[in-house]
Amino acid sequence: MLRAAAIGLGWWADELTKAVQDKSDKIHVTACYSRAAKTRSDFCQRYGVAEYVSYAAVLSDSNIDAVLLCTPHSLHAEQVEQAARAGKHVFVEKPFTLTEESGRAAAKVCTDAGRILAVGQNRRFAAVTQEVKRMLEAGEFGTPLHCEANFSNSRPLGYSPDGWRASRIESPGGGIAGMGVHMIDAMTHFLGRITRVQAQAKRLAVAVDIDDTTSALFEFESGATGYLGTLNACPQTVFFNLYGTGANVFAAPDANCLTVHRTGDHPADVVLSPIDTLLAELEEFADACAGGAAFRVRPEEAIHTVAVMQAMVASAQLGEAVVLNTAHYGEDAPTSQLATSECSLK
Repeated sequence: MLRAAAIGLGWWADELTKAVQDKSDKIHVTACYSRAAKTRSDFCQRYGVAEYVSYAAVLSDSNIDAVLLCTPHSLHAEQVEQAARAGKHVFVEKPFTLTEESGRAAAKVCTDAGRILAVGQNRRFAAVTQEVKRMLEAGEFGTPLHCEANFSNSRPLGYSPDGWRASRIESPGGGIAGMGVHMIDAMTHFLGRITRVQAQAKRLAVAVDIDDTTSALFEFESGATGYLGTLNACPQTVFFNLYGTGANVFAAPDANCLTVHRTGDHPADVVLSPIDTLLAELEEFADACAGGAAFRVRPEEAIHTVAVMQAMVASAQLGEAVVLNTAHYGEDAPTSQLATSECSLK
């Protein structure tokens, strides 16, 4: 049984803990830490866990095997490194880090320390995502041509100015870090690395100083193309559609809905068994920590997602396309780098 400490006790730490507590024989949340004393106390009462008054105290406890980091994005890199150096396995919520450089450094510390690093991209575990990937690997799409995706919600319309997400540092490019990275992960899972990004980001409706209407055009290494939209001021929307010479798929991973349209046939709905994605990802993390199969979201994939996020922000700010340089990497390489360590305009 993996003994984990929840760090950063907001809404998402609650969701992760509820998914596994007294439901899993592989992982159990035994401890918690937040800077707010009442938040810690309330969390302890809800889940029957030990309370720690500092992150350092958590890391010094040999009875804790791993940390679940649900903290502000800007803290991830440093907290990942601290945990790995203390001998803890790390599950960190997306986005992994805010820069490709810091992500590479944090991942290296985990590797050097022999600790498992897992980035929480729970929609990778959705039944819909797995079915689309199976179809791709079986050749059912023929030649994949294009992917389009959208992840949006209206929660930021109610953000308080003093909330950590109401910051351009924590929420670069509007909804990318909070929502869009889920779709970047799905799109690259299907079509491989992204090599070129053209993005725009605008603030049209939210009261706080972050963008709320963000979109991007992508080009993949294979030559396939893509479109991503992520909006901070409209009703909840989560979908990805994949188009190929042999089939088109229209997928809503959160609703567990999948429609397949093959040439000459009427569109057909596919019935899939739902998966508890939070339980699945945390148990797979526990299995990896126990010496089992590798966690399916590889660190190099998470780093590439960060690089794409950076490229989107740079493109929107500069009004130009950004090219990500993959020339230094082979097929199994860690990830792409932004050309000239920052970005190349084209």
